[in-house]
Amino acid sequence: MSHESDEGFASNLPLTALRRYQVPIGALLLVVLVRPIISLDALLGYGAVANTILIWMLFAASFNLLLGYTGLLSFGHAMFLGIGAYVTAIGLSRFDSSFVFSATVALLLAGVVAYLIGRITVQKGEIYFAMLTLAFGTTAHFIANFNPADLTGGTTGIAGGAVPAWIETERGLKYVSLGGFEFDWYYFVAVAVFLGLLILWQIVRSPFGRTLIAIRENGELARAMGINTYRYKVWSFTLSAIIAAYAGTILEINEQGATLSLLTVVTSGDVILMTVLGGANYFFGPPAGAFIWLFAEDYLTDFEMLVLPASELPIVSLELAGVLAYWQFFLGLLFVIAVLIAPREGVWGLARGGLERVYERFGSEGDDV
Repeated sequence: MSHESDEGFASNLPLTALRRYQVPIGALLLVVLVRPIISLDALLGYGAVANTILIWMLFAASFNLLLGYTGLLSFGHAMFLGIGAYVTAIGLSRFDSSFVFSATVALLLAGVVAYLIGRITVQKGEIYFAMLTLAFGTTAHFIANFNPADLTGGTTGIAGGAVPAWIETERGLKYVSLGGFEFDWYYFVAVAVFLGLLILWQIVRSPFGRTLIAIRENGELARAMGINTYRYKVWSFTLSAIIAAYAGTILEINEQGATLSLLTVVTSGDVILMTVLGGANYFFGPPAGAFIWLFAEDYLTDFEMLVLPASELPIVSLELAGVLAYWQFFLGLLFVIAVLIAPREGVWGLARGGLERVYERFGSEGDDV
């Protein structure tokens, strides 16, 4: 290899490394920047909702392992988010066990339940799989509402005493106190979500994840090649459920308990809409959809007056409080537009495609010069 080619190879090393590790780098930037961004005065002006947004980003990413990478649509995925939250809350409040033990039991239970459901449903076809997961999700909601042995709290859920001893609250703000160190709860959530996203990244980039994509693209061809599609689908469903339950264990501390709303069909529907809105074709599509959904909910409902061109120079003032109370309509309109333009690309795919076209255009102009 010549000296010139060595220099060219060396100059491309940073770019190659950036492309290879773009997902972990993006995940790190995501957990670091979410709260500072939404805390800007021009946006929400407060960062308390950042914890919830990060957890739902992880939940949406876990669901996309099933929908985007395997091609299976579940209408009952909130069941696993609820299992993570409820089992953790039950362990902390009813049995006075540690958070680590309670969360471990929650993940194991979610994995076992998902594996058994997967064994029953994945071979029934996509439509029947969706309907059966809806039925199982409704069953989980009924069990929690029934309040067996006074464990789940029924309609009121579990609150009070459902947080670990190392969580302290002062003026509505949570802090983690471990080993003499005290830090903001947000940083614990950020690290936990980052680790969850890294695990998902390792799954989708592994031979297992590549096989899931092959099954999604052409299941019959995958079977003809000797791939046991049934087994891969079952394990995709199981791993997706475990990560969803992992998000639920974090959400339980964030919400200081578990509520029945976590197990509703509405919650399962919300994560589907977030995933499709963001773009099921991309790793960061569902997290982007979760961010847009939750940010819009807080931003639009609190938006009362539009002042143009700026608040310092008010020329036109429009009262929007009554209109933006129906924020879901406008978000639904964005969802419809994204689906009509690019069903699997979503907002993330459209934004990424636009940036790539701009880069190619200006990059080519630079080459000509």
